[in-house]
Amino acid sequence: MSRKNIASAALLKNLQVPQGDRTYEKILDAGLALFVEFGLRRTTMEDVATRAGIGRATAYRRFADKDQLIQVVILRECQRQLAMIEDELEKLDSGLERVLESFVLAVTRAHRHPLLKRLLTSEPETILPLLTQRLWQMMGFFRIYLAGLLQEEQDSGAIRQQPMEPMAELMLRLMQSMVLSPDGVLNPADADSVRRVAEDYLRPLLTP
Repeated sequence: MSRKNIASAALLKNLQVPQGDRTYEKILDAGLALFVEFGLRRTTMEDVATRAGIGRATAYRRFADKDQLIQVVILRECQRQLAMIEDELEKLDSGLERVLESFVLAVTRAHRHPLLKRLLTSEPETILPLLTQRLWQMMGFFRIYLAGLLQEEQDSGAIRQQPMEPMAELMLRLMQSMVLSPDGVLNPADADSVRRVAEDYLRPLLTP
């Protein structure tokens, strides 16, 4: 099982996610579009069903409620972003450079993602509890994924031998802080600024 599949299973525990269900995908597409356009509070399951071109009952057969839909929409966006990041990392030969650049790409992509930007601007009271007090629901996904990446590079000798889950969590907490508190010297909108953070603070912790 791939890192992404293992991580997805951790986040979607107790949820049934059908494969190859086009209607399911249409609901996710409609949900994402509406969440970006109107936010979470103003979007109803009826709105999503209408945008997807299906009946209300059909939407509820796939998703028990809006909270479940929100969770799966976020998961799918995480998976999409990870796939794009992995494509970028394949261009790098050094394992250590891949790890450092994964941090840079994750921070900058999260900062500019339209859904996260929309919610942080218009509904901080909705999204911030998920990303702070309830962070562990999301942290499991990212920690498992990142720890798998770090373990692969450690096994190849590219990075220092050390427990990978604490290191993964450290990187994630740093990313969380930069994305949720963007005003400061460490600018998540500027890839060069984020890269300096990786060079100055993460490279010494990872170099063999």
